[in-house]
Amino acid sequence: MSDMPEVLLVPVDGSKNASAAAAYAARMAEKLGVPVQLLFAFPETPMDMFGWPKETDRAEKLQYYSPGGFEKLRDETAGAAFESAREAMGDSSVSVEEKIITGEAAAAILDHSGSVKGGMIVMGRRGLSRVEEILMGSTTQRVLHHAKCPVLVVH
Repeated sequence: MSDMPEVLLVPVDGSKNASAAAAYAARMAEKLGVPVQLLFAFPETPMDMFGWPKETDRAEKLQYYSPGGFEKLRDETAGAAFESAREAMGDSSVSVEEKIITGEAAAAILDHSGSVKGGMIVMGRRGLSRVEEILMGSTTQRVLHHAKCPVLVVH
């Protein structure tokens, strides 16, 4: 890997922390002359997200098990997260690509970053308390500890 990143990988989820990371990455990318790749992680199947449907599940939830229903949910959710990130990035001249990755968030980010030459991950810190982070962990913590590329956490 070179000394400087060749692309900034920015996981987004629509949160204010992810938006702050996207804004920071846009400024950094402009100065470095590198592109930004916005990443949205989404479960691979409805069962990964919701588990097996139960008789007590409401129609709103069951619609995501139908053909096309889960893809629609993924696309709408990703679209909102990408829009929030782009708003935070403002009128940046940097090249931005949007990419949906599948799987559990930390694993999907780590897998994707491992396949990108010269990548650097720029991500927001999740808003958990110290006790919650110790008990539950966080996507940011897992990425930070297992990434094979540089990781910048925006707080």
